[in-house]
Amino acid sequence: MNSIINTLISEQLLSFWVLLLVVFTERYLPWPDKYHPVSFMKALAAGMQAKVLSNNLNSTGQQKLSGSLACIVLLLPFYVILALFTYLSEYPIFFEALMLLVALRFQDIPKQTAKVTAALAKQQKMLARHAVSQIVIRKTETMSPMGIVKANIESLLLRFSYQYCGVIFWYLLTGGVGALLYRFVYEMSLSWNIKLERFKYFGQPVRYLSNILQWLPSKLASVSIVLAVNISLGIKALFQQISYQCNHLFVLNLCGSSLGIELGGPAYYDSRKIRTTKCGGSRQIILADNNRTLAAINRATWVWLTLYFMGCAWSFSLAQ
Repeated sequence: MNSIINTLISEQLLSFWVLLLVVFTERYLPWPDKYHPVSFMKALAAGMQAKVLSNNLNSTGQQKLSGSLACIVLLLPFYVILALFTYLSEYPIFFEALMLLVALRFQDIPKQTAKVTAALAKQQKMLARHAVSQIVIRKTETMSPMGIVKANIESLLLRFSYQYCGVIFWYLLTGGVGALLYRFVYEMSLSWNIKLERFKYFGQPVRYLSNILQWLPSKLASVSIVLAVNISLGIKALFQQISYQCNHLFVLNLCGSSLGIELGGPAYYDSRKIRTTKCGGSRQIILADNNRTLAAINRATWVWLTLYFMGCAWSFSLAQ
């Protein structure tokens, strides 16, 4: 009995208990958007874009250079402040947990999914379009009910992979500072999304950086959903060529296949129609798939936590 207690309170398992506490706190702590530090990150990105991206930057090279410099100017002071703050802190584990809590902001996405589901169940298409517009950048005014659900599920899966699992991955690898820096990069890539015409070149540098940082965590996130839903269908998708065209398609193909639903297809950004490859399963989406997807990412979160706990326990056993 004493050996079990010593294992649970060991230094190797401390990071797991911090992560578990933060995951539950983030899930149930009410924190309005306008008071959350992530909103400040978004405001910084929007302000920098307004200052730097002008109509005089006509050439592609100028826009890419401006985007690179804007990213550096925002990230460098942010990193220095966070690193100094952590170094001078008397209780670094507390501030590591606080930074993770800030970076892990995600529960507003499932809340919007619940609003979309409730609105469509009452056949309130306008309300559903407004709800889904809060978590996607594509044009939603003319979406059909099936299009609304598909856009919502795609956003939910991609944000779980990039916004949630990506933050956890970089926290485990680099601590709270790395998690917050990654979240800032991700927010910049959303604010300067290259699917919008005005950011087509300006947003490319930060998108490239974001893709590099998301490459491995997006793979792990997708596999965790496959493990939580349907392993056999997910493994088949793992060996399909379409999964390796980009991070985006890897996530949608594996997750869509394990859920058995078709994802991808055409979407409107501003006034442009962008055709993305259809992927995933063969069945057309229905409203109930919103709740199925929410259940899948909840189970996938437990897959992450369980595997990390086993890794920490194994590390403790090796140290003895």
